[in-house]
Amino acid sequence: MTLTYILCISVPLTLTLIVCLTCYLKHVKSKSQGLEAACMSLLSQIFALFKRKYAMIPRLNEKIREYAAGENDLLKEIDKEATLAGVAAENLKRNCRAPGAFSELRNRENTIFLRMTALRDRLRRYPALLSTASYREISEELKAQDSKIDFNIRQYNDAAREFNGYCHRGLIRRLILKLLGVSPEAPLIEDLLPALPEEDNKESQAAPDATANEVKSAAPASKN
Repeated sequence: MTLTYILCISVPLTLTLIVCLTCYLKHVKSKSQGLEAACMSLLSQIFALFKRKYAMIPRLNEKIREYAAGENDLLKEIDKEATLAGVAAENLKRNCRAPGAFSELRNRENTIFLRMTALRDRLRRYPALLSTASYREISEELKAQDSKIDFNIRQYNDAAREFNGYCHRGLIRRLILKLLGVSPEAPLIEDLLPALPEEDNKESQAAPDATANEVKSAAPASKN
């Protein structure tokens, strides 16, 4: 009688525990996979934006060559770095969780930034180029692309922090995710894009100011 009573209590209780555990496992797996998928989707968008950016740089340089052929050596360096950065982005896309995975792309981005900064300084000698609508259009498009990349990186980092926080919250959850084969770590993207200098905001005013100075300096000469 006692054994029957124990079985009547223990069997339903055991089944209930099994059902609850199964539901919890499904919930943890579904939640973690959903958060991970959100991270990977944003990361994929970032790679697509980088790819488009590196395709835009040669377009800009070709336009510059029409007016500033003397800067061809620097333009070739920038084209080369854009190609190498594209390769780094493709490698990163295949293995974004490797230690130091973003370092190569970060180095390429820094090099491109330095070369482009030097180029912008030199282009002040070519007011005819700076005044063309096509140059301004491509330049603004390139800046907008960097803004989109920066925005998507911030969104990705927020999603990665949410995913990492969920995966690392509680020993039991970490063990479950390990058993399920879910990677408990999404790498954060930090300092990938160099900050744009404030001078860029005044770049469009450089050519008119130079023209105004020339007119001012020419006025006294005409009086004499």
